[in-house]
Amino acid sequence: MSQMQIAESPGFAGLGRFGKGKIRAGFHPYTYVRTNVMRTFLLKKEEYHKLLKMSFNEIVKYLQDSTYRNDIDRLATGYSGPDLLEAALNENLRSTFSKLRRISSEELNLVISQYLKRYDIEDLKTALRGRYTGSDAASVRIALVGAGSMSVEELSKLAEIQSVEDIIRRQRIVDIVNLSQALNEFKENNTLIPIENALDRAYYNELISFARRLSTDGNLMKEFLLNEIEIKNVLALMRLKRENLDSKRIAEYMVFSDDAAKRFWEVLLNITDISDMAKKLEKKDYGHVIRKGMESLKENNSMIELETGLYAYLLRKSISLVHRNILSVDVILGYMFAKEIEIRNLRILLKGKQLGLEEEFIERQLVV
Repeated sequence: MSQMQIAESPGFAGLGRFGKGKIRAGFHPYTYVRTNVMRTFLLKKEEYHKLLKMSFNEIVKYLQDSTYRNDIDRLATGYSGPDLLEAALNENLRSTFSKLRRISSEELNLVISQYLKRYDIEDLKTALRGRYTGSDAASVRIALVGAGSMSVEELSKLAEIQSVEDIIRRQRIVDIVNLSQALNEFKENNTLIPIENALDRAYYNELISFARRLSTDGNLMKEFLLNEIEIKNVLALMRLKRENLDSKRIAEYMVFSDDAAKRFWEVLLNITDISDMAKKLEKKDYGHVIRKGMESLKENNSMIELETGLYAYLLRKSISLVHRNILSVDVILGYMFAKEIEIRNLRILLKGKQLGLEEEFIERQLVV
């Protein structure tokens, strides 16, 4: 897969005004201390154990007595039931990251905005899916997070545009040059997959470029971001090998951080048997997760344990960022990732309870 060159979109916090040299986050103890305090309000492992024992309504009441109270109360006049909780979780994520931006310097905001571009990408995909499936405007709006550079209002207007092609041409998230081939494939095959892949590659390729420009005070952050990309590749590779896609197709779902990484992944792509491929991955730092995931795959024909195990590995990495230097930019990245995991866990809990799924099944999907 060729590496994409990402043009700076006017919807993103551009890097141009910082020149082309190294990006320094600087020393901002006030922000780092405030972020550490915010982290203390995240749900603890024992709280998840309590929530697992509760009904849907009991979980709602529990959240109303927590840091989610203001979000639930504010939205209760317009939403109810599962829609209220979905909207409240998104609102809480938006307000949390907005607070981070408010207490951060220009340099730190550059780092935060770069990380949060992923929400612009996910929201654009939500808008495209809504148009593609003919979903009503209200259901699309609830699903929009708006934690990136574009507000829910802007994204909702984008979702109201009458065709997928027009949405792509009018969005200001990714340069249209990087989506032209995918748009042609969409017209030929009437599937959003090429567009969604192109959007993901655009984000992660830009993230790689950004990580490379971080100065030495961002080395741990750089390491974490590259780890995240590696985990995304592992999951794409394992899922699609299971579905017997050919190597060329699978490569379209992956991002290569450099030539060495490309060579490593190409070796794995050319391995036919998924068990042989897993043995190669067992040599990595997360090898124990691969082993357990493969055991579960053989026993239960499910990749849930592999996926949750790899996200738990990343969560532990994010925690180590905080512990290794409590007065650095790594604290902010670690907190943002941990907050995302909390929202993910709550969505799984609430959906599982709503559907009446077994407690054990829900628990296996939680990352704690």
